[in-house]
Amino acid sequence: MERIEEIWVSTSEAAELTGYDQQYLQRLALKMSRLPEDERLMRLRSRTRRYEFWLPDLIQYMEKYGRGPHTPKFISDK
Repeated sequence: MERIEEIWVSTSEAAELTGYDQQYLQRLALKMSRLPEDERLMRLRSRTRRYEFWLPDLIQYMEKYGRGPHTPKFISDK
């Protein structure tokens, strides 16, 4: 298995790396930011007017839910 860099990535970088739509990742980050840290599916941090994802957690999320741009049921706005 390829070693994944332990770095923070912006939503635009995350979109490039995963195939997820950038707007989907922004909505995902916003929804996760509202949860207590111990309930989030991945680590994220808020920067001025943007979010960043912890790359190893994002890759793990992608492997579990698949490549984008689909919207998993738990994150849909319905």
